[in-house]
Formats: sequence, structure tokens, C-alpha cells
Amino acid sequence: MWGRRRLASWIALGLTASLLELALLRVLYELLQWPLPFATAVAAEVLIMFKFLMNDRLVFNHPWPTFGRLARYHGASAGALVVYWLVVNALSLLLGVVYVVAFVVGTAAAFTWSLLTNFLWVWRVGTNARA
Repeated sequence: MWGRRRLASWIALGLTASLLELALLRVLYELLQWPLPFATAVAAEVLIMFKFLMNDRLVFNHPWPTFGRLARYHGASAGALVVYWLVVNALSLLLGVVYVVAFVVGTAAAFTWSLLTNFLWVWRVGTNARA
């Protein structure tokens, strides 16, 4: 349905982006000592923009990004961001889980939402590629 290569590329890009996000989170939280709720939100937003650009070009083969796809992707990512942010901060701040472990759990919780919304809405086959 979605194509094995496309799905594998989307997953590989997502995993790579998660590692980059974790690195940025560590810089913001450990090095710069930003509060964890703010650091997680900033790191996530930076990587949302990066993932959109990379997915749009490398995974879904669009020569140029469009505002329509960016708006849909950002909307889809907002739900995943809320899940991620709540899980990371609840596990870490309320339950005392090490924030790196909380990051992994939060990322996994947001994965299914992202997969479904990306393939079934943002870059759904049959939609206008220009939109």
C-alpha cells in the first residue's frame, strides 16, 4: 500500500531525526540548563521542520515544499508533539524516570500517530502534489 522503500525511508529518517533531537535536547537541557519543559518543546519544533523538509523531498519525492503540505504536516505533528511532550515530562518530572529513557518512551508513543497521519493525510497518494 505505502511501498516498502518509502516506509523504510520514512522510518530511517525518523530514527535519525530522533537521535538529532536527543542531541539537541541534551545541549539545551544539560549544557545550556534550560528548563526541561521548554527544552523538549524547542527541540521537538526544530526537528519537526527538519523532518518535513527531508520527508517531502527524500521520501515523498516532491521537488519543492509547499505551504499546504507544511501546514498539514505541522498539524499532524502537533498531536504527536503533545503526546511526546506529556509523556517525557510526566515520566521524568512526576515519576522520576531518567529523561533520556522518558524521551525514548515519548518518541515511541508518538510514532504511530505520525505514521498514520503522514501516510494517510499529509502525503496521501492521490492528493494534489502541489497542495
